[in-house]
Amino acid sequence: MREELYEWVRNLAVFYILFTAVLHLVPDKKYERYIRSFMGLLLIYMLCAPVLAVFGKSRDLFRDFQNSYRSEQERMEEKTAENLQIFYLTRGYEKELSGKILETMAEAGIKAADASVNIEGERITVTLYVEQELSEEEKGEMLDVLGRDFGVEEKDCQVVVKRNHETAMDRPASSGTSAGSDRGSGF
Repeated sequence: MREELYEWVRNLAVFYILFTAVLHLVPDKKYERYIRSFMGLLLIYMLCAPVLAVFGKSRDLFRDFQNSYRSEQERMEEKTAENLQIFYLTRGYEKELSGKILETMAEAGIKAADASVNIEGERITVTLYVEQELSEEEKGEMLDVLGRDFGVEEKDCQVVVKRNHETAMDRPASSGTSAGSDRGSGF
């Protein structure tokens, strides 16, 4: 772009020098008017040529921009469709895994009311809702089953005991209402 601009300015300078030289070489002043008109038309053409060239190239630029925009839009739509597909597959897998965990817990003799599974990347977290407090032996067996059969680490397991509309958890709550209380935790 910069070189084209220098070329254009150089051509204008050469044209002006040539124009002045031709005017000095004209033998009669009555022809000077015609030469000035002709050289003026040439000067207008030389001044407009870059603008016309840009308009000629602007169609190419517009077409390139349009193609680039269209391909970027298609790529974004593909990415959105992939993300949506992954979301629904993950949610379906979470639901299926919840059912399998409940079946496995029933086979192991642990009475679970519900299981909630959350998958984020490679990490699987499980919240198991039971109707009565589990003994240490039952908790250990539950953690072994979840780790062995489902690849859930101990730190990603949580047991929630449901008792007549009250809920007690084996880990302290970080926010929200505490068990058996209507007061918030202050966060």
